[in-house]
Amino acid sequence: MRSLTVKPAFWLFIAFLAGSFLVIGGEQLGYVSMLPGAWFLSLLLLAATMIPAGIIIYRFDQFEPEPASLIAVAVIWGGLVALTFAALTNSYFLTFLQNHLTGKTFNAWGAAIVAPIDEEFYKGAGLVAIYLMARREIDGLMDGLVYGAMIGLGFQAMENVQYFLHAAAQTGGSQVGAVVGTYFVRVVIAGLYSHTLFTGLMGFGFAYAVTQRDKSRARRIGVATLFAVLAWAAHFVWDSPWLESLMGQSSGSFVLAITIKGLPFVLFIVILGLVARRRERRAFDRLIAAEVGTDVLSEPELRILEKGSRRRAALRATRRNRGPQARALLKRLQREQMNLALLHGKVDSIEHPALEAQRQKIRLLRRQLATVS
Repeated sequence: MRSLTVKPAFWLFIAFLAGSFLVIGGEQLGYVSMLPGAWFLSLLLLAATMIPAGIIIYRFDQFEPEPASLIAVAVIWGGLVALTFAALTNSYFLTFLQNHLTGKTFNAWGAAIVAPIDEEFYKGAGLVAIYLMARREIDGLMDGLVYGAMIGLGFQAMENVQYFLHAAAQTGGSQVGAVVGTYFVRVVIAGLYSHTLFTGLMGFGFAYAVTQRDKSRARRIGVATLFAVLAWAAHFVWDSPWLESLMGQSSGSFVLAITIKGLPFVLFIVILGLVARRRERRAFDRLIAAEVGTDVLSEPELRILEKGSRRRAALRATRRNRGPQARALLKRLQREQMNLALLHGKVDSIEHPALEAQRQKIRLLRRQLATVS
C-alpha cells in the first residue's frame, strides 16, 4: 500500500471512503441495535459464500496475482463507496420516476431503469480509481476482469446485507427464516447473475482500453464502450420484469426465468475469462522462452507453470512425498520462476542485472529444495 499513498487518486479514495463509511457504518449500527441476531446471521451466511467466491476470482489470474492491497481497494470501493453513491442517486431518480410514471409502470420498471445506470457508473468509477492508483497493475485483460469482479463482489455483499435485514425487519414471524429465505433467493439461486458478473464485463472492456495500446484509440474506446453497454444490458435485463410476468409466479417458473435472463451473460464472461487466460499463457511462454532448457527452468517445469491446476498438483505431490517444507520451497520456486517471466517484460536485455539476480534466487531455491528429503 505504501506506493499507493503518493497518488492523488489514493487520497481521493480515502476521502470517498470516509464519507461512505459514515453513511454505511451508521446504517449498520442501526441494524445491529435493532436486529442483532439477523445481522450476525447475515454476515455469517455471506462470509460462507463470498470468501470462496473471492478466492475463485482471485485465482483467475494464474500468472500474476493482483496485490492484496488493490484487491482490498476493489472490494471496499464496491461495498462502501459505490454502494453509498448509488443508493443516494437511486433514491433521487426513483422519486423523480415515481412522480412521472403510473404506479404500475413504476413498480415494474423503476429499478430496471435507474439501477443499471447509476450502479454501473459508480462501480466503473472504481476501475478508473484503481488504474490511477497503480497503472502498472492493470497490464492485461485478466486484470480488468478480476478487479471488476471484485468491485462487484463487494457491492453485491453489502447490498445483500441490506436486503436480508430489510426482510427481517418486515417479517411478522421468524427473523432467521426471513434472512435464510432471502439468502436462498439472492445468493444460492441468483448469486451468479448479479454485480460480480456485471462489473466483471465492464472491467474486461476497461482493461482492453488501457492495455491494448497497439490498437487504435477509436477501437479501444469502442470496445470499452461496448462492454460498458453489455454490463448495463445484463443489469437491465436482470432487473426487468421480463419473463417472470409471462411464465407465472411458481417457484419453478421463477428459477427458469432468472436462468434464461442471466445464463447467457455468465457463459459469455466465462468465455472472456478463457480468452484472457489463453492470452496470458501465450505471453508467459513468449517472455520465458529464453530461459527454457537452462538451469533455472526445464521444459517439464514450463508445462507445469502454464496451468494453475498443474502447479497445485505438483505441490500436493511434493507435500505427500517429501513433506511440507519441500512443498513450501517448491511453491516459492514456482513463484520466482513466474516472476522471472514477468521481469523479462520489464527490461530490454536478457543480460540485464535484474534478470541475473532473479536467476540466482531461483538457483538458490533449487539447492535448498534438493537438500530436503
